Order: sequence, then structure tokens, then C-alpha cells
Amino acid sequence: MVAAYLEIIVLGISLAIDACIVAFSYGLCSKPWKIHNGLRIAITTSFFQWLMPIIGWYMLWIANEGFSDYASIVDHWITFAIFLVLGLKIIKDAHSEEDEEQTPKTLSLGVLLLIGIATSIDALAAGVMIFSQNTPLYMSASLIGAITFVCVIIAYLASKTLSQIPTKMLETGAGLVLIALGIKVLVEHTLA
Repeated sequence: MVAAYLEIIVLGISLAIDACIVAFSYGLCSKPWKIHNGLRIAITTSFFQWLMPIIGWYMLWIANEGFSDYASIVDHWITFAIFLVLGLKIIKDAHSEEDEEQTPKTLSLGVLLLIGIATSIDALAAGVMIFSQNTPLYMSASLIGAITFVCVIIAYLASKTLSQIPTKMLETGAGLVLIALGIKVLVEHTLA
């Protein structure tokens, strides 16, 4: 059982990487930088990282592996589309003609939901692993969610170190990172 939990910890860290990249990117382009934005991203992504394995587990239990085949066909396309839209929006906002002293950027509920879903679609597959290993579902999902929360907070805090770089450059870079992350997900799943 200890080995199964070690696998869940490693899985939790690997699932948190996308959320960390998003939090770091958003932290780079947030002016003014505020910790509550990082907390909102961490809470949202950790909630979805907790929820998706549970959904994946129950869907597998109901569909007896039929769902995992369907999910593997569309998950990377959904993730790619969401990251592409978020990345293009950040780049567009960076190059808008509005003055630099505009209202501080806020994370709307819609953007938070997109971030939560995009960074946790892979966690549906974690439910399949938890199901196949007979690891306690809610304990495993909670561990994945907690790991994501901690990693995202660390990534968001790390973004503050680069806050002296001009906003337009940071926003463009952050948008490109999100688009690249979407392309990476698409390529990995298409070639696999």
C-alpha cells in the first residue's frame, strides 16, 4: 500500500505541472502582483485536480473502461483549445491599444473555470489508475489536490521574482508558454 501512495504522490506532482505553469505565467503578467490571485488559481486547480480523478474513477466503474477510451480521444483536443484561447487572450491583451495604467487584471470565474478544467483533464486518467490499483479513491484524490495546491502556490510566488520585466513582454511570453503547453499536450497525445 505504501508503494501505491508513493505512486499517487509522483502522479500528483506530475499532474500539478500544468497548473504550476499556468500560475507562474499568470503571476508574470499580473499587474499589480497580488497573492490572492495565486490563492484563487491554487484553490481552483487543486479542486479540479481532486474532482477529476473521482469523476474518472466513477465513469470507469460505470462504463467499465469504455469511458477511458473516449476520454483519450478528446481530452488533448479540449486541453489544447483551452490553452490556445487563454494564451491568445493574454497576448491580445498585452498588445491592446489601451494605456498601461488600465484597471488591474482580475481572474474572472470563467477564466478560473477554464484554467481548472484545462489543467486537470489529464487527472481523469488518474481515476483509472486509482481504480486499477484499488487505492482508496478519496484519500488519493485529496492527496493529488493538496500536492497541486502547494505546487501552484510555490510557482505563483516564484513569478514575483521576475516582476520587474516590462508587462507587455511578460504577457506575450506567458501567452506563448500557454500556447506551447497546449501544443505539447496535443503532440504527446497524438503521437502516443
